Amino acid sequence: MSVEERLGRWYGEAAGEYRRLTPGSAALFVRGGGVLPGGDTRYSITTKPHPLYFEKGEGPYIWDVDGNRRLDLNNNSTALIHGHAHPEIAAAVSAQAAEGTAWGGHSPIEVEWAQMICGRVPSIERVRFANSGTEANMHMLKVARAFTGRDGVLKLDGAYHGTYDGFEFAAAPGGGLAPSTGGVPSNLSANVLLGRWGDAEGAARMVSDNAERLAAVILTPFRSAGGFAEPPPGFLESLREATAEAGVLLLFDEVISLRLGTGGAQGRYGVVPDMTALGKLIGGGLPVGAFGGRADIMSVTDPMGDMKVALAGTFNANPLTAAAGVAGLRLLTPEVYERIDRLGGRLRSGLAEAVEERRLPLQVEGGGSLVSAAAETGFAAADLLMTGLSLAFANRGVFGFPFLSTSSVMEDHHIDDVLDTAAAVFTDLAAALDS
Repeated sequence: MSVEERLGRWYGEAAGEYRRLTPGSAALFVRGGGVLPGGDTRYSITTKPHPLYFEKGEGPYIWDVDGNRRLDLNNNSTALIHGHAHPEIAAAVSAQAAEGTAWGGHSPIEVEWAQMICGRVPSIERVRFANSGTEANMHMLKVARAFTGRDGVLKLDGAYHGTYDGFEFAAAPGGGLAPSTGGVPSNLSANVLLGRWGDAEGAARMVSDNAERLAAVILTPFRSAGGFAEPPPGFLESLREATAEAGVLLLFDEVISLRLGTGGAQGRYGVVPDMTALGKLIGGGLPVGAFGGRADIMSVTDPMGDMKVALAGTFNANPLTAAAGVAGLRLLTPEVYERIDRLGGRLRSGLAEAVEERRLPLQVEGGGSLVSAAAETGFAAADLLMTGLSLAFANRGVFGFPFLSTSSVMEDHHIDDVLDTAAAVFTDLAAALDS
């Protein structure tokens, strides 16, 4: 029996148990298919045989519509750094909702929120708000182009900066660039260059050779697409030096990596970009995006000055999100960062040890409070393996595998529970592969 056949049998057993535990979610998925394309409005959370539908979250746990409780290590794609329904955040949102959710004017809490972000993130002297990480990255590039007067952007192949067509390009099989999704005009590739993660020399050379057309280089300073990983030594420093010498702006997408410390990845690694995009945790669990940078760069958005880029949004910096964001940021003390990093380290090392003991075709990576697992490069049935593991963990009460993050409401016993679950799941997988 081939590896694919053995995995198929193991996957079928996991999927069968998943269906048995989640008939309510299955029914909702069918209903949703009548009004949503494929029952979906957020492709990253839809999975086979059907996604889970949740109705309650509290602390580190989440409950689906069938009453199954799971430890949540997805945390809404790392955004919920304080878990679900944190009392202080819930109280702040409730109090603000009673006064109004949004209006066509500014609010005092918007200023407080902005001051907190400028005080924490080294590169941000001025900040503007949006409603998603995608918007933040999109606006950040637009401002970089307006400031430099150039159109080109260098990104890293495979990196994700949201669903904005200015970034949605990848290396084409026959060479050159191709849209990485449908609906992206191919001629936009004229403004995009592709570098490789970790290739400091190659990226620096591309910046130098194309300085006259490059507005910016954009990257996630902590790799987040395809698996979490720390930057190779010297990589960020090399890009900072090359862009500074060429007069090209360096942009960090810290939508995920802000959870690596008070100042995000740039504070952790000591490399300060010209501009930074934020999202996820700064909204306290509500929709949010933000971007900022040096005061002279951000001045191109100043409506009281020489505004070159007009940016608006009905819900930008709305009081409800601002209240949640301020409450969430207040809770993020250095002690909290140290704790979630320690829990993340325990989880990462425990999973890696369990994988190694059973000689499974998996690679565990990450840093700080972020942990990921991926099939080894070249493994023939990677999709089957990873989907099956996601179902198997969910069946045993752990949600989020294989992209995991710890939260401030987790304790050591939660990590113990996950590692016990991993031992059982990995043992079953090893037996299936050896059968």
